[in-house]
Amino acid sequence: MKDMHVILYTSEYTGKTEEINQTLKDIVSSSKRNNPKASITGALFFHNGRFLQIIEGPKDSLDDLMSHIIKDYRSKNVLELVNEPILQRSFSLWNMDSFNLSTQEPLDLKELKLIRDVYKYNLVVKTDILIQFFKSALESHDLVY
Repeated sequence: MKDMHVILYTSEYTGKTEEINQTLKDIVSSSKRNNPKASITGALFFHNGRFLQIIEGPKDSLDDLMSHIIKDYRSKNVLELVNEPILQRSFSLWNMDSFNLSTQEPLDLKELKLIRDVYKYNLVVKTDILIQFFKSALESHDLVY
């Protein structure tokens, strides 16, 4: 696909801790409704009060989505970590899914291991914030080997 990009960003959750599961459901519902039209795929992670999202698609679609994310009341301090061209999608099977990696939430270990493997083999990222985020989330569930 022409002009494919990946954007990876993190932001702080502004809502109440007890509302995060509903917030994630709302975001995923909206994303599954809107992202296919814009040819966007990706995954949203939540851990210790922070979102981390990986989105892939045409650059203009991603730029448009990011302008909405920056204005979204559910998060603040959006920090873009990666914005670069890619040859192919890593998350082609996910219009958008979310993963609450908080230690209080039950986890689907099969899904997390898949994410770990995608991260390990497909994403080349040079940022300490991303590594720290994933390492913290995976270590808290004994998934780092």
